[in-house]
Amino acid sequence: MRWIAPRLLSRWALWISLVVLLVCMVGTLVWLAGRYEVSQVENRMAEDASDAVSDIRNGLTRNVQSLQALQFAGQASLPWEQEAATLLREHREWLRLEWRDVQLQLKSEVDTPFRAPVFGHMGTMFQMPEVVQACSVAQRQSGPGYSASTYVPQANGQGLEVMNLCLPVLNNGELVGFTVATYALNEILINFLNAQLLRSQEVSFTEADGTRLAMHGAAQRGARVFTAKQLLTLPGNTMVLRIDSWRAAPDVFPNILTALVTMMAIGLASVMGLLARDMRRRQRVESDLADALAFRKAMEDSLVTGLRARDSQGRITYINPAFCEMVGFTAKELLGHGIPAPYWPPEMVDEYGKRQALRLAGNAPPREGVESVFMHKRAG
Repeated sequence: MRWIAPRLLSRWALWISLVVLLVCMVGTLVWLAGRYEVSQVENRMAEDASDAVSDIRNGLTRNVQSLQALQFAGQASLPWEQEAATLLREHREWLRLEWRDVQLQLKSEVDTPFRAPVFGHMGTMFQMPEVVQACSVAQRQSGPGYSASTYVPQANGQGLEVMNLCLPVLNNGELVGFTVATYALNEILINFLNAQLLRSQEVSFTEADGTRLAMHGAAQRGARVFTAKQLLTLPGNTMVLRIDSWRAAPDVFPNILTALVTMMAIGLASVMGLLARDMRRRQRVESDLADALAFRKAMEDSLVTGLRARDSQGRITYINPAFCEMVGFTAKELLGHGIPAPYWPPEMVDEYGKRQALRLAGNAPPREGVESVFMHKRAG
């Protein structure tokens, strides 16, 4: 009993260690699969943000090319105002087009037909610092220049975040004026970005500190939000394009592979449980057999009748203490010994040898039995 407790303790410690290892393996696998799913979503969103910035850049570049056609509209068959009105009907992202001279004095203006004049409530004078900034960049670079965005209140109590584009007008290499286009930031998001992107995510322009300037999209709210940011750098202005995507809480099994491996791990745990139960049954049977053998040996050892057993080759395979006392040999000396036995008298060796040959051949001894004389070792 002294050794049973440590052995049981060691066996239970082994099984507990196996179970803990299995649980840790499955938990780690699920966690790694979840992290992989998160990284996949983040990578897709980073690609979406990069593609969105590229689409906006391309759209702004196309618009600059369209505005360059207005440079000589005054000399063409159609007046500047009519050409500008045509462009405004084709570009909903523009709220207003202006033609200004070299001193930035307003010469002509046309508002978009799709909404009330954006500066009808506040006037255009409070926008002059942004116009001056954009046109200074445009004159310095001999190309398009952009101003910082500005919030323009509207008569209905709402407002718009706008940005000015200034494009220098050149005549034979000489600056003769500027074309100024006023963008609505939310219309840039609507008209330049892929509709599929806006259907599943929320896209916005923000400042460096995270303040939202314009926002569009229809993201469904969920338990987790993923965000990707990309800089939109323009001549004279830099904004941050931000994409927000909400996801539901992650599943316990993020993908089919994880579920399959987890099921295999559970199956392995079940097999381990069945093996443990089988081992317990086997140990009980072995314990019962050991008890039975110990009891039988105790009974045989307590007999005063000598017992011995031989195998099919005549070698002694079992002998009890009573027989050892009878012949004076130890069990170690007799076990495995063949014919003739050392306790046979010399004059009886031939007769006893014939008897053993008959028995080994399968012939039963006489019903009345036979008498054998054994020689004690000391007497020999």
